[in-house]
Amino acid sequence: MASSIRELFLREERARKQLLSPVLSAHGLTPGQGQAGILNTLLKEDGLNQKELSDRCHMDTTTMSRNLDNLEKIGLLKREMNPESRRSVIICLTEKGREKALDIHGMFGRFEDVIKKDISVENIEVFKGVLTKICENLEENIPQENR
Repeated sequence: MASSIRELFLREERARKQLLSPVLSAHGLTPGQGQAGILNTLLKEDGLNQKELSDRCHMDTTTMSRNLDNLEKIGLLKREMNPESRRSVIICLTEKGREKALDIHGMFGRFEDVIKKDISVENIEVFKGVLTKICENLEENIPQENR
Protein backbone atom coordinates (compact mmCIF):
# COMPACT_ATOMS: atom_id res chain seq x y z
CA MET A 1 0.00 0.00 0.00
CA ALA A 2 3.06 2.27 -0.16
CA SER A 3 2.22 3.51 -3.66
CA SER A 4 3.56 6.85 -4.78
CA ILE A 5 1.19 9.58 -5.95
CA ARG A 6 2.42 8.99 -9.50
CA GLU A 7 1.63 5.27 -9.26
CA LEU A 8 -1.84 6.02 -7.91
CA PHE A 9 -2.50 8.42 -10.78
CA LEU A 10 -1.45 5.73 -13.24
CA ARG A 11 -3.70 3.16 -11.53
CA GLU A 12 -6.63 5.59 -11.62
CA GLU A 13 -6.02 6.38 -15.29
CA ARG A 14 -5.89 2.71 -16.23
CA ALA A 15 -9.09 1.89 -14.31
CA ARG A 16 -10.89 4.94 -15.77
CA LYS A 17 -9.93 3.93 -19.31
CA GLN A 18 -11.03 0.33 -18.76
CA LEU A 19 -14.38 1.54 -17.44
CA LEU A 20 -15.09 4.30 -19.97
CA SER A 21 -13.50 3.06 -23.22
CA PRO A 22 -16.15 0.44 -24.03
CA VAL A 23 -18.96 2.93 -23.37
CA LEU A 24 -17.36 5.65 -25.51
CA SER A 25 -16.66 3.17 -28.33
CA ALA A 26 -20.28 2.02 -28.22
CA HIS A 27 -21.24 5.67 -28.80
CA GLY A 28 -18.93 5.87 -31.83
CA LEU A 29 -16.39 8.05 -30.04
CA THR A 30 -12.64 7.52 -29.91
CA PRO A 31 -11.60 6.89 -26.28
CA GLY A 32 -8.83 9.10 -24.96
CA GLN A 33 -9.32 11.88 -27.49
CA GLY A 34 -11.56 14.18 -25.44
CA GLN A 35 -14.52 13.88 -27.79
CA ALA A 36 -16.95 13.08 -24.96
CA GLY A 37 -15.74 16.16 -23.09
CA ILE A 38 -16.29 18.31 -26.17
CA LEU A 39 -19.87 17.09 -26.52
CA ASN A 40 -20.51 17.56 -22.80
CA THR A 41 -19.11 21.10 -22.91
CA LEU A 42 -21.24 22.03 -25.92
CA LEU A 43 -24.29 20.58 -24.19
CA LYS A 44 -23.73 23.07 -21.35
CA GLU A 45 -22.71 25.97 -23.61
CA ASP A 46 -23.46 25.53 -27.30
CA GLY A 47 -22.14 27.98 -29.88
CA LEU A 48 -18.55 28.48 -28.73
CA ASN A 49 -15.69 29.35 -31.04
CA GLN A 50 -12.77 26.92 -31.30
CA LYS A 51 -10.52 28.85 -28.91
CA GLU A 52 -13.23 29.06 -26.24
CA LEU A 53 -13.98 25.36 -26.63
CA SER A 54 -10.27 24.47 -26.47
CA ASP A 55 -9.88 26.48 -23.26
CA ARG A 56 -12.93 24.94 -21.59
CA CYS A 57 -11.86 21.41 -22.55
CA HIS A 58 -8.18 22.01 -21.60
CA MET A 59 -7.12 20.89 -25.07
CA ASP A 60 -4.61 22.38 -27.47
CA THR A 61 -6.07 23.86 -30.65
CA THR A 62 -4.48 21.30 -32.98
CA THR A 63 -6.02 18.37 -31.09
CA MET A 64 -9.31 20.27 -30.86
CA SER A 65 -9.34 20.89 -34.61
CA ARG A 66 -8.78 17.20 -35.36
CA ASN A 67 -11.55 16.21 -32.94
CA LEU A 68 -13.96 18.76 -34.41
CA ASP A 69 -13.28 17.41 -37.90
CA ASN A 70 -14.06 13.87 -36.71
CA LEU A 71 -17.19 14.87 -34.78
CA GLU A 72 -18.44 16.90 -37.74
CA LYS A 73 -17.79 13.97 -40.07
CA ILE A 74 -20.03 11.68 -38.00
CA GLY A 75 -22.74 14.32 -37.82
CA LEU A 76 -22.54 15.32 -34.16
CA LEU A 77 -21.63 18.97 -34.64
CA LYS A 78 -21.51 21.69 -37.24
CA ARG A 79 -19.50 24.84 -37.77
CA GLU A 80 -21.41 28.04 -38.50
CA MET A 81 -20.32 31.57 -39.28
CA ASN A 82 -20.39 33.74 -36.18
CA PRO A 83 -23.01 36.46 -36.78
CA GLU A 84 -20.98 38.81 -34.56
CA SER A 85 -17.71 38.35 -36.46
CA ARG A 86 -17.34 37.30 -40.10
CA ARG A 87 -13.84 35.95 -39.40
CA SER A 88 -15.01 33.64 -36.64
CA VAL A 89 -16.76 30.27 -36.69
CA ILE A 90 -18.89 28.90 -33.89
CA ILE A 91 -19.26 25.22 -33.04
CA CYS A 92 -22.78 23.89 -32.49
CA LEU A 93 -24.27 20.50 -31.73
CA THR A 94 -26.55 18.93 -34.31
CA GLU A 95 -29.76 17.28 -33.10
CA LYS A 96 -27.96 13.92 -33.28
CA GLY A 97 -25.06 15.49 -31.39
CA ARG A 98 -27.36 16.85 -28.69
CA GLU A 99 -28.87 13.38 -28.15
CA LYS A 100 -25.39 11.84 -27.97
CA ALA A 101 -24.23 14.61 -25.61
CA LEU A 102 -27.18 13.93 -23.28
CA ASP A 103 -26.19 10.25 -23.19
CA ILE A 104 -22.57 11.20 -22.47
CA HIS A 105 -23.65 13.64 -19.76
CA GLY A 106 -25.60 10.83 -18.07
CA MET A 107 -22.59 8.53 -18.38
CA PHE A 108 -20.38 11.17 -16.71
CA GLY A 109 -22.91 11.43 -13.86
CA ARG A 110 -22.88 7.65 -13.34
CA PHE A 111 -19.07 7.73 -13.45
CA GLU A 112 -19.04 10.39 -10.71
CA ASP A 113 -21.31 8.15 -8.62
CA VAL A 114 -18.86 5.25 -9.02
CA ILE A 115 -15.95 7.47 -8.01
CA LYS A 116 -17.71 8.85 -4.92
CA LYS A 117 -19.08 5.52 -3.67
CA ASP A 118 -18.57 5.10 0.09
CA ILE A 119 -16.64 8.39 0.41
CA SER A 120 -18.05 11.15 2.62
CA VAL A 121 -18.92 14.55 1.18
CA GLU A 122 -16.28 16.06 3.45
CA ASN A 123 -13.58 13.73 2.12
CA ILE A 124 -14.65 14.42 -1.48
CA GLU A 125 -14.25 18.17 -0.84
CA VAL A 126 -10.82 17.68 0.76
CA PHE A 127 -9.77 15.47 -2.15
CA LYS A 128 -10.94 18.05 -4.70
CA GLY A 129 -8.97 20.75 -2.87
CA VAL A 130 -5.81 18.65 -2.80
CA LEU A 131 -6.20 17.61 -6.44
CA THR A 132 -6.75 21.24 -7.45
CA LYS A 133 -3.53 22.20 -5.70
CA ILE A 134 -1.68 19.32 -7.41
CA CYS A 135 -2.94 20.59 -10.79
CA GLU A 136 -1.81 24.13 -9.97
CA ASN A 137 1.62 22.86 -8.90
CA LEU A 138 2.03 20.92 -12.12
CA GLU A 139 0.68 23.69 -14.37
CA GLU A 140 2.97 26.35 -12.93
CA ASN A 141 5.94 24.16 -13.87
CA ILE A 142 4.94 23.63 -17.50
CA PRO A 143 7.43 25.45 -19.73
CA GLN A 144 5.82 28.41 -21.51
CA GLU A 145 6.44 26.88 -24.95
CA ASN A 146 4.37 23.81 -23.98
CA ARG A 147 1.30 25.69 -22.72
